[in-house]
Amino acid sequence: MTIYLHSIQIGVLLFFIFLFLSLIPYLIVQYRRYGRINFWRFFVNFSFILYLICAYAMTIFPLPPVKEVAQMTGPKQNLVPFEFIHQFILYSPFRINEPSTWMLALKDSTFIQPFFNLLLTLPFGFYLKYLFKRSFKQTFILSFLLTLSFELIQRSALFGLYPRPYRLFDVDDLMINTLGSLIGFGIAVIFSRFLPDLDATKVESSRVSLSRRFIAFLVDLVLIFIIGSLFLPTGYYSELLILGIVPIALKATPGQLLLRIQIKGKNRFRIALRQFLSFGNFALIIASGFFLQRSGTIAEDQLAQNFLLILLFLGLSLLPLLDVLIAFLSKTRKLWYERVSDTQIVAKLKTGKE
Repeated sequence: MTIYLHSIQIGVLLFFIFLFLSLIPYLIVQYRRYGRINFWRFFVNFSFILYLICAYAMTIFPLPPVKEVAQMTGPKQNLVPFEFIHQFILYSPFRINEPSTWMLALKDSTFIQPFFNLLLTLPFGFYLKYLFKRSFKQTFILSFLLTLSFELIQRSALFGLYPRPYRLFDVDDLMINTLGSLIGFGIAVIFSRFLPDLDATKVESSRVSLSRRFIAFLVDLVLIFIIGSLFLPTGYYSELLILGIVPIALKATPGQLLLRIQIKGKNRFRIALRQFLSFGNFALIIASGFFLQRSGTIAEDQLAQNFLLILLFLGLSLLPLLDVLIAFLSKTRKLWYERVSDTQIVAKLKTGKE
């Protein structure tokens, strides 16, 4: 059991690395496709990825020392079907006419190992039915291919990294794992009717969430960094291009275009005013950083005066966060510079041709 827990811990760690790298691209795709985030689908999608990573981790880890593997002399494969039944009958304490041996047999390795192999792929069949809407035949084929990949990775000595396989290629595992997926498929058939419909869609609204806007802003920041580092002499030019020239010309920043949102205003002057005022948020933060940096070099007798200025600018730099909170609680979701410029962020609704 400790070995399984160690492998699962490695799988969870790898999952969080994957989540860190894929979260923003996933949200972008969801916002572009549906205009919103279905949090239940989000949970099911990433729980499937977590399961899959952990399943492979349990078939690979823990990794034994290479020297230890090189000294192994046991068989590399078992091609005799139903050998696990023979092993159970031969080596387990189970005696059908002795009830006292039944619980002991359930704790014996000859039962635990096949049973865990059955449980290993049970979620896979459930996901194939509930998440991917696969048929029984498709589930059978995909489940067999999944467990075959497990066995081939083991038979290949982890792609040749070891001098010989450190786990047995077992035809019984192919059968048991495939059976486990089919059982999971059957469970999904029964219980999926009680779970939320993943394909249920709501009518797309022009209203834009603050999280969608934030992701668009992150995309803009990345572009500002890339363009400022590679193509333009200073970062200020890239900021002017991404947050000034482009939105005035196209009524959206590159990040907003990617997220299918745009700035709505009576005219381009209103949009230009909005973008100019939005720089006020950056100015407050930059000014606070300037005073923090300057406080390390000022004379001691002027420290108190500058400290008050630092506190003042730190307080002012919190105003954008307060404005975001107010916008979150309001119906219009407008920030202060949008209220002043009489503009708003709206979604670009899909047409029938898209």
